[in-house]
Amino acid sequence: MPLPPGHGLIKAVGVSAYAKRFADPRIGAYYEVPVIELKLENGRRFLMSNVPPEIVEAIQVLNNQLDIPRRQSIYILLMHNEEFKDILTRSIKEVIIDELDEARGLYTASLILEEDGFHLTLKMIPSHAIFLALLAGKPIYVREDLVEEAPWDEEEEF
Repeated sequence: MPLPPGHGLIKAVGVSAYAKRFADPRIGAYYEVPVIELKLENGRRFLMSNVPPEIVEAIQVLNNQLDIPRRQSIYILLMHNEEFKDILTRSIKEVIIDELDEARGLYTASLILEEDGFHLTLKMIPSHAIFLALLAGKPIYVREDLVEEAPWDEEEEF
């Protein structure tokens, strides 16, 4: 069961998504890694890499950083379905990034749903849960120990 807000959780106050460009000097080429960055209320940031590019694109559209592309993903379709957004808004309470599979380096998020006395926690891919929370205007939290154990330094370039 996830911890209640304020008990080992840090709230995200901003979400950005982008492709981080890296150079590989061995072959003289560049490659891009899709990233979601959560800006946290304590001033820190929490990064997740290798997220689905379609989610990065959808978050960029939500943040008005990108026009709707000619070829649309299911996420773009869902963001323009008012009935779907209404259901999300009524049902989603919050998203908590609350697990790390250290062997595989993969995070897991809990999507907390509550409506009419019904309570359900779904384990999800964090990028998908974040997208749904953004669509519904619901809070996103990260477990504090995951932020503290993140594999990068705040001053270090990711």
